[in-house]
Amino acid sequence: MTDGSITKSLLKLRSGEFDLESIHTVGLKDHEISDLGCIGECTSLQRLDLSYNGLTKLHKLAGLESLQYLNLSANRISSLEGLQVLDNLEKLNLAGNLIGGIDSLRCLTSLEKLTSLRLRDNTKGLSNPVCMNSNYVSDVCAMFPNLLTLDGERLKGRGSDVFRILREIDTALANRTDMENSREYAVEPWVPEDYWQPSLKFEQSMLGDAQQQLEDLLASCKRLSGTAEEKLQKLKEET
Repeated sequence: MTDGSITKSLLKLRSGEFDLESIHTVGLKDHEISDLGCIGECTSLQRLDLSYNGLTKLHKLAGLESLQYLNLSANRISSLEGLQVLDNLEKLNLAGNLIGGIDSLRCLTSLEKLTSLRLRDNTKGLSNPVCMNSNYVSDVCAMFPNLLTLDGERLKGRGSDVFRILREIDTALANRTDMENSREYAVEPWVPEDYWQPSLKFEQSMLGDAQQQLEDLLASCKRLSGTAEEKLQKLKEET
């Protein structure tokens, strides 16, 4: 490697292959690489690890049509131009770069085989500015409907519901913490204060009903008494 550029001798040394076209896997982690050099000549390359370097431009990766796994974590990448032609790419790690917005990912939407994408890695303290967006997960999922995993969390298949529930719990707890920090809550009773007190209207209603029932009963007794007197009078007259 000369002046941070990938050379043929470096690729042969790291892969153990004599011909660049025969290289299938190569690891160049933490090699102070800032220029991809002749990496495009590795036309059969399937797995490439370029993590922990100083890369900013990715155009020279465009010729790696067989590439399936690409680790670009911990670099200084802000533009993903050059990756959109990697039709066989399945797994892409971009954690720990300078990707600022969701639009920077749009060039990857043509990669139909891309099922695993990582933009942050909490275990290693790696992230991107785009991950600070509150809608980050939903925006990425909407943009890449074929994704199975995002940031190591399963989006589809077994376990996906668990991850979704955990995200919802985390969001709810974060929102509650923010609200508690912004204002004090007054504890409100779960029922009105007079809930257990007898209602005056109810008492008046009950008294009114009782009075009406008593009046109806007296009227009924009066009618029965009158009817009885009439029958007695008729019996006397007949006898």
